[in-house]
Amino acid sequence: MTYHRISLQPISGSLGAIISGVDLRQPLDDETYQEIKRALLENLLIFFRDQDITPDQQIAFGRRFGDLHVHPFIPTMPGHKEIIVLRARSGAEENLRLANAWHPDLSYTKDPPLLGILRSIRPPSRGGDTMWVNLYRAYETLSPKMQAIIGELSAWHDVTKTYRRQELQTEGGPERYAQTYKKAPPVLHPLVAVHPETGRKLLYISELTTTHIEGLREKESAALLQMLYQHIDWKELHCRFYWEKNSIAVWDNRCTVHYAVGDYDEPREMHRVTVIGPRLN
Repeated sequence: MTYHRISLQPISGSLGAIISGVDLRQPLDDETYQEIKRALLENLLIFFRDQDITPDQQIAFGRRFGDLHVHPFIPTMPGHKEIIVLRARSGAEENLRLANAWHPDLSYTKDPPLLGILRSIRPPSRGGDTMWVNLYRAYETLSPKMQAIIGELSAWHDVTKTYRRQELQTEGGPERYAQTYKKAPPVLHPLVAVHPETGRKLLYISELTTTHIEGLREKESAALLQMLYQHIDWKELHCRFYWEKNSIAVWDNRCTVHYAVGDYDEPREMHRVTVIGPRLN
């Protein structure tokens, strides 16, 4: 496709492209915004380099795509409730296990968000990359018989799957678990979803929060889910991005999953805005 207001450089065979020729410190005119949105729908994942923007400018950029989400669990930036701060001393920090698995954001809610906008504030000197998977291709590369089987199935997504046994055994652990379950009870999503804007089918699954498949016996569900987790880990479906300071990633949360690689031993800080949009199916 031809672009007139932006330049586009694809960076993997499956998904992802770097956009240049745009200064996000300035308000986007309608034509530039439409080209960015088209690039996102076509590539599922877009990146910008060298965007030294303020929190207000990141929020304004996010609002061009839709209303913004306020996260139910992750602390937000003081004075900017739309921005969550992802900060770690190293990739070995305990709380980062919630990112070290293939997942879309907030799949454990009834209406998972449209997209994520992540800005690198303090990247490590090496490591700390983020990886994404093309869920259209994940579905399309399954055999027709497997597509037919999973096309009739739905799976449960539950944020309490992230709790570890030792956490439940600590003081207050069961109470925190119960509060989380009450605040975000499990939801059921089809394994095969339809993107509301492209009309394409995709495999909708989260290694982080998908617990079991409705209507299957426990062993059947576990075996099928394990096969699907291994399938989305197929390297030909991936894109990997090396962060620099003031890099920005924008991904379509409805047709990708991502994984934060915890292979760094220096501080890392990222700021994320999440956009609400048309729901799947």
